[in-house]
Amino acid sequence: MNKSFFYIITMNVLFLSGVCAQEKSFYKDIEKYREEQNAEFRNPEKSPLTAKEISEFKGHDFFPASESYRVKARFEATPDSKPFPLGTSKGTTRLYKRIGILHFELEGEPLTLEAYLRVQRFSLPGQKTYVFLPVMDETTGVTTYGAGRYLHYEGIPEGTEWVIDFNKLYNPYCAYSDRYECPKVPAANHLSIAIKAGVRGAKID
Repeated sequence: MNKSFFYIITMNVLFLSGVCAQEKSFYKDIEKYREEQNAEFRNPEKSPLTAKEISEFKGHDFFPASESYRVKARFEATPDSKPFPLGTSKGTTRLYKRIGILHFELEGEPLTLEAYLRVQRFSLPGQKTYVFLPVMDETTGVTTYGAGRYLHYEGIPEGTEWVIDFNKLYNPYCAYSDRYECPKVPAANHLSIAIKAGVRGAKID
C-alpha cells in the first residue's frame, strides 16, 4: 500500500476520533449539568418548589442539547461602567454593574450580551463571585419562561475569549414561586433570534 495513502487514512481516522471524543465530552457535560439541576429541585433545602411539588417533580423539560448553542465570545471589558439599579419581579431594584460586553455569532448573526456583577454593600469572607448573564430571546413567552432565562459564571473567566453555553440556560426561581425576587432582563440582553436551548417553560410535572 502506498505510504502516503496510508498516512492520509491514519490522519483522517485520528481526526474523526478526536471529533467523536469532543462530542461525547460535550454531551456528558450537559447530561451531568441537567442531572444537577434536577437534583437541586428535588432537594427540599434548595428547591423553590413546595413539598407537594417536589414529590411530583419528574425533571425539567429541556430542549435537545446542541453544540451549535455553545459558542465562543469575545469579551470587551467596560471598566468605566457605573453601577445602575436593575428592576426586579417584586417592583424593587438591585444594584448591578456591567463588567463587559460579549460579542459572538449565532446562526450567522452577530450578537452581543452584557455581563453583570451585583454590587453589594457587604460581602462575607470567601463569598463566591458570580457573573450574571440574563437573556430574553424569540422563545421567551412562547416556549420558555415569559420573564427570560439566566446564565452565570462562577468567578470571572480569564482572558478575552469566553464560552457561552446556551444549553445551560435556566429559569429564575420566580418561574416556580412568587416567594422569590428576581432581577429582570435589561433591554441590552434581548436577543432577536430564538435560542432553542436550555430549559423550556416552567413545567414542574
